[in-house]
Amino acid sequence: MSISSAQQQALRDQFIQKLGLKPLAVGDEIGLPILEETLALYGQAFNDAIVANLRESNSISSGALAQPAIPVVVKFGTRYTLEVGYKINSEQVKYFEFVDEGVLGTDNKKANPNTRFKFKKNKKSVPIDNIKLWIEQNSLKSVAVKKYTKLGTEQKALTDSKSLAFLIARSIHRKGLRTTNYFTNAVTQVFENEKFRNDVSTALGSDFELKIIRIANGNNNNK
Repeated sequence: MSISSAQQQALRDQFIQKLGLKPLAVGDEIGLPILEETLALYGQAFNDAIVANLRESNSISSGALAQPAIPVVVKFGTRYTLEVGYKINSEQVKYFEFVDEGVLGTDNKKANPNTRFKFKKNKKSVPIDNIKLWIEQNSLKSVAVKKYTKLGTEQKALTDSKSLAFLIARSIHRKGLRTTNYFTNAVTQVFENEKFRNDVSTALGSDFELKIIRIANGNNNNK
């Protein structure tokens, strides 16, 4: 996942055209416009990868995890930072790592054993609120659990969403939460590769060329 060379060329042409309309002022600096745009495009590619990975792992329920923040390119002096992921203090920040790494259950059958997270053994279930919401959003509240017998007495079939959510919550606590690596893989797919490094290098080279063109167009003869 990366931006295309055609996209970078379009960015370069766009800024070259702008240079002819805005002469260079004394002491004016243009920054690194193509690098900024390139980083922004990669930020969007990262968001797309998050959504694709969630869908591939069948992990989208309420959809909150599939709504990462808009990428932000921050300039501080000569340093550029690309901020991606979820907003600080957002609901997603509180639990996205659990979905990414997985959580060990008391009778673990799903999570990667190397995950940092595990359910406490002194509890028997996970919170049911989000599970109940998922059941209702997917029209599962009318699905009944098969009738069963306990101590010789037939119990009423479970049909309400709260009861079903409680059963699912207990199962999750016992089996664990499956590892998806949807976020970790997105980082690798988009940023940890040679294409990203090459595109950033190309953007820096194009910005350097733009600076020279702008100085020439502005007839900057300052010594």
